[in-house]
Amino acid sequence: MRNNNSENLFTGTGLNLEYSWKTLGVLFIALILTAVSVYYTRSYIQKTVIQDFEFACSHLQTKMDARLRAHAQLLGSGSALFAVSDTVTREIWQKFYENKRVSKYFPGMQGFGYAHIIPKDQLETHIRTIRDNGFPDYNVFPADDSDIYTSIIYLEPFSDRNLLAFGYDMFSEPVRRQAMEEARDSSHAVLSGKVILMQEQEEDLIQAGALMYIPVYRKGMPVNTVNERRAAISGWVYSPYRVNDLTEGILGNWDLPGKSRIRLRIFDTNDQSEESLLYDSQGNDPWPETYNPNLSVTDLVNLNGKEWTMIFTKRSSEMSLLNGDLLIVLISGLSISLLLFLLSSALINTNRHARQINLLNSELEKHNADKDRFISILGHDLRNPFNSILGFLEILIKDIKILEKDKIEVYVHYINAVTKNTYHLLEDLLQWTKAQSGQLPFEPKMSNLNELCQHVNKYLIHTAEKKNITINNLIDYKVEIFADRDMLKSILRNLVSNAIKFTGDGGIIKVNAEKSDRRVVVCVSDNGIGIEPEKRIQLFGMSDIISTRGTENEAGTGLGLMLCKEFVSVHGGKIWVDSEPGKGSAFYFSLPLRGGSNVSNTINSDKVQPTLAIN
Repeated sequence: MRNNNSENLFTGTGLNLEYSWKTLGVLFIALILTAVSVYYTRSYIQKTVIQDFEFACSHLQTKMDARLRAHAQLLGSGSALFAVSDTVTREIWQKFYENKRVSKYFPGMQGFGYAHIIPKDQLETHIRTIRDNGFPDYNVFPADDSDIYTSIIYLEPFSDRNLLAFGYDMFSEPVRRQAMEEARDSSHAVLSGKVILMQEQEEDLIQAGALMYIPVYRKGMPVNTVNERRAAISGWVYSPYRVNDLTEGILGNWDLPGKSRIRLRIFDTNDQSEESLLYDSQGNDPWPETYNPNLSVTDLVNLNGKEWTMIFTKRSSEMSLLNGDLLIVLISGLSISLLLFLLSSALINTNRHARQINLLNSELEKHNADKDRFISILGHDLRNPFNSILGFLEILIKDIKILEKDKIEVYVHYINAVTKNTYHLLEDLLQWTKAQSGQLPFEPKMSNLNELCQHVNKYLIHTAEKKNITINNLIDYKVEIFADRDMLKSILRNLVSNAIKFTGDGGIIKVNAEKSDRRVVVCVSDNGIGIEPEKRIQLFGMSDIISTRGTENEAGTGLGLMLCKEFVSVHGGKIWVDSEPGKGSAFYFSLPLRGGSNVSNTINSDKVQPTLAIN
């Protein structure tokens, strides 16, 4: 492992990758900034276009709403004329229409009329009276049998198309009748649903129609309740609309030909179907079927509860990525990104050789420090145990015949303990040396983490029982991990051994794991003596190997945690520790997963989140 890194330093492979990533990183950041600039520029353009579009739509909706309310006021003034006059003749009605200058101030209004209620028993008298007043061809139509009729007797201008509606009984048609009854009962102006006006003559030029009604009540009769209004009704002032003419008269020449035209469609209800379509500003264009707008606003015009739905749509080229301003920002950003990439490549290549030398020197210094520390361990930690063993053996050889049995057993147990400790030291040194030289095999495979932990605990249980320590394996038996079994057992053995070493009599050690979609975190925690903060940062380094005696003066090599770090790093994981003096320690290590699992485990530890992490 260390040799491979050194080889990379000499060959430059590692540095090549590092500098390649740096230059690509500069290019990537520049491209990201370009993309962000394009995004915000486009967002600003789109926001401006949308605001302008919504303002235009709101302006048109406001004009339509205001004009319909003005029409309602005009009809209200016509109803008031009947309320203040004893008799309203055809001449008075015509004069009233002319004084209001309807054709000038209310463009798009097809007519301004009055429909009178005629009881069935008065129908013949009514027809005769109108004929006697100069209209010999007058008749009420259609000639259906009904209790009441609502004949149009006044309609200005009384010419052209409007002559076709003279005498028409609007109560005979359901849509008109519904609107007339709503106006009668509410005493307000009411818009009808979609109809075909009597004024329509040529089939190819027929427009959708609508009518507005306001009731006329008999003078002097109460109209406070619905029943009183029904009893008092005498007729309706009304206005017929050819909706195309009405809309164009209200909105003017707003939909002139051009690429940025706004298409307006008006529907009688919220049902956006052809049956309820009143108006389409571009309905006669040759391309409405392929119309693909990128802007849309829906507004409502509400007159006393009757709603017209106005749908505005537009195809704006400014919303496209090929918009001129966006192309300028995009091309400029790409050019600057390429320039920065070339400049950073030149700068990095200039400093590359010096960087390689510095890295090589640092690596050599680290190797020298590790070598010196390794020699120190061999010279000190191996020599001292053997001196102790040789000293006690000489005593036994010399005085074995005169020493008491208890004394001999003490010496033998001591020699055995020192020999075991020295053996573990040699074993740790051998594993560490193999890891550093790349000779330690790495053979990861799927393994059951609970079983591995049980296997390790089986060999350490006797040591724990001597101190009355309980080891709790809390790992879920379903947790599978992709790892080298020998390395993982070595990690667990070292961490659990350390926990036993630094936990007092009657202590508890917990081993648990938490598994996510991408990794598993194993925790070995104890309630032992804990670790001082200044010592925690020295736990995993070769140059800072520390060996601390346990709660019962157990000795250690100081290499175990360094091996744990090495083996965890081989798996691409991390190891860290969280500890509080006097309360215990929790050692964590994470390993990446291969394969999936739905198992979710929780670390049963009272420890807080890790405070020291080492890659």
